[in-house]
Amino acid sequence: MKPLVYYCRWHEATLRLRGRDDTAVWGHLVYANDETKSDQAFRFDLKKRQLTLEEAAGEKIFQLDEMGVEIQE
Repeated sequence: MKPLVYYCRWHEATLRLRGRDDTAVWGHLVYANDETKSDQAFRFDLKKRQLTLEEAAGEKIFQLDEMGVEIQE
C-alpha cells in the first residue's frame, strides 16, 4: 500500500479508505484547494500496484512503481 500513499503525497490528495480485502483497497482520493474540495473514487490492486481511478469518461488505470510514480508503458 506504500505506493498508493506516496501517490497521494505527490498529488496532494488525502486518502479515504472505504474497504479492503486480501488483493485490493478502495475508497476516495480527496483533493482540497483553498476554496473547494473534490473527490475521486479509486481501487488499488496491492499485488500489481495498479491504481484505477473512476472518471466521468470511464476508468483510468495507472501502474505505479515502489515510490508511487506512474510508470509509462
